[in-house]
Amino acid sequence: MKTKLPFTLDFPALTRKIDGRRMVYLDSACTALKMKSAAEAHNGLLLRLGGCGGKRSTHALARAVEELFGSARDVAAAFSGAASSEEIIFTSGATEAANIFAGSFPFTPAKNEVILSPLEHNSVFLPFYNLSKTGKIKLKVMPLKGYKPDIKALEKMLSKRTALVCAARASNFFGGSVDLKSIATLAKQAGAAVFSDDAQFAATHPIEASSSGADALAFSGHKLGAPFGTGVLWVKKSLLEKLKPSKVGGGVVKSVERSGAGYKVEYLKGFQGFEAGIQNYAGAVAMAEAFRTLSSLGRENIRAHMAEIAGYACERLSGLKKIKVLGDKADLQNGSIVPFVPAGRAFSPADLNIFLNTRYKDRFFAVRTGRHCADLASLSSGLAETVRLSFFVYTTKQDIDAFAKALEHYLSLL
Repeated sequence: MKTKLPFTLDFPALTRKIDGRRMVYLDSACTALKMKSAAEAHNGLLLRLGGCGGKRSTHALARAVEELFGSARDVAAAFSGAASSEEIIFTSGATEAANIFAGSFPFTPAKNEVILSPLEHNSVFLPFYNLSKTGKIKLKVMPLKGYKPDIKALEKMLSKRTALVCAARASNFFGGSVDLKSIATLAKQAGAAVFSDDAQFAATHPIEASSSGADALAFSGHKLGAPFGTGVLWVKKSLLEKLKPSKVGGGVVKSVERSGAGYKVEYLKGFQGFEAGIQNYAGAVAMAEAFRTLSSLGRENIRAHMAEIAGYACERLSGLKKIKVLGDKADLQNGSIVPFVPAGRAFSPADLNIFLNTRYKDRFFAVRTGRHCADLASLSSGLAETVRLSFFVYTTKQDIDAFAKALEHYLSLL
C-alpha cells in the first residue's frame, strides 16, 4: 500500500521551532529536509561499524562495510534506472560529479567542443569553463528561448567538432522541465555525447537513466532527503570505458611498476577507477535508504504531487498584480519550482526575504532569492534575481496558502 502524499512523518525538522517560530519550508531546490530514516542509517553504520570498506582491509569489519556499500550501489542503480550497478559512481554530490566527468572526458584536438544549455548550474558551467581557459576545449552556450534552451539554435551550433552537449533536465532558475530527448537526438546525430545535471530533476521525477537520452547524468543526495556530501554519477558503460580518471589516489590503482627510470601506473577499470580515497560509506548507505523511501512512495505518485503543488502555487500567485510568475502553469507543473519577479520595480526580492524572516513572531518562511548559482540563466534572460518557491514530498497546500497570505501582506505595505 502506497503512503499518501504529502509525506511529512519522516522529516523531524518540519515540527521543530527555530527561535520559537514555526517554519514554512519552501526551499527544497536548495536542499531537501533530511529523512529521519536516512539519518538513522547513517549514524548506524558509523556507530555499529565505522571501518573502511573491503578494498583495503579484508577483516570481518571491512567485509561488513563493503557488503553494505555494495548493496547501496545496487539500490542506487535501481533508483537511477541504470542497466547495471557497474555504471554507478558514488560522489559527494552533483558538483563533484560534474568536475570528475569534465576532467575525465576523452576530448581530442579534432573533437573538443562543448555546448552547454543556458540553464546549467555553475557546478556544470565552471568545470568546462576552466577547461576552456586552458585551451583544452572550446565552450559554447545555447541561446535561451521562452525560458528553455533554443533547440533550433542548437541544431545549427552542432558540428563534427562537437564532443559533448550538457543539458540539465530541470532548471533551478526557471523551473519546469527540458526536452532532453530532443536535445540528445540532435547531439547523437552529430556524434556528440550528452551529459545531464539531474540535481533538480531526480527528487521529483523517475530518472530512467538508460532511456533518458543521456550518456551520463548526475544528482545529489542532499536534495532527496539524504545527508550532505552524497551523490551519484551515472555513466553508460560504453562511455565509462573511454573515460580517463581525473581524481586519483588510494583505491583506484591496479598496479604500480618501475618503468625505466620512472614508474608505470595502471588504474582499475569501470567505476572503481573513479572512487579515489576512503569513501563516504555511511553517506552512501543513508542515501540508499532515502532512495528506498522515495521508491516506496511511488515515483509517479511523487510526480503527481509535485504537479499538483506547483499548479496550486501558480493559481495562488497569478492574481497578484505586483509580481510576475515566470513561465506558464502547464510547464511549471512539470517541475518542482515556481519562480517569480517583481512586476516593474515594485520591490526588492532581498527586502521581501527579510520581511518573510522577521515580520511574524510565530513563523518564518524559508524561500530563496537571488541568482541561485545559475549565472548563465540570469545573464541569458536579463533577470538579475528571482524569488524561488521549491517543493518536495512534504510540501502541502497549506504551506502555499500561508506563503501567499504573507506575500499579500508584504505587497499591501508597499
